[in-house]
Amino acid sequence: MTGESPESSGASKSPRDAYGERLRIRPAKVEVDLPTIVELFEAGVELGDWMDNDTGADVINFHEAYCNDEGRSQFWVAELRDAVVETKPLPLLIGMVGVQCDDPNTAVIRRLRVEPEHQRKGVGTRLIEHAVSFCREKNYLKVVLDARVTHERAIALFERFSFQLNRTRTVRGERILDFYLDLYRDHDPNHNGKGKAKK
Repeated sequence: MTGESPESSGASKSPRDAYGERLRIRPAKVEVDLPTIVELFEAGVELGDWMDNDTGADVINFHEAYCNDEGRSQFWVAELRDAVVETKPLPLLIGMVGVQCDDPNTAVIRRLRVEPEHQRKGVGTRLIEHAVSFCREKNYLKVVLDARVTHERAIALFERFSFQLNRTRTVRGERILDFYLDLYRDHDPNHNGKGKAKK
């Protein structure tokens, strides 16, 4: 993934990539996409993807959270091209993910969400691929994210990308799993620049 942008490479195919070239992962355009991003966030809260006390401060203050740190953060949307909505073909946003700079060496993956009817079709995999590739390109040494213990499919996805469990914590009675992915081997001169994370 390192050295070639996912946009230009056509995004690698996963075994469950049902949409193929119809699916495009692209950087969010705040002026155009923010209303849909807010809708995806609010639907996620309603469906229990996030804690019910999640204020969505990063979504509400989108520009400050993802566009205001000299390119160290980024947010993507998954766009299904040629989707038919009310008999009219048009691009349809079906997922999203963001990366925020936590400190010079650490990035946080946030707001991974795929609309329920489009899950298990490779969309989440493509979103995580873009997020991790971005973190490598920006020379982060570590990537972190969390998931509720009940989100088994998300946890399985993170494990496929070699994320390791760091700790389990309890927030308002919910068990939250904190994961990390070390990218420091990408910076190891003895690693021959293969660009692979520690397994």
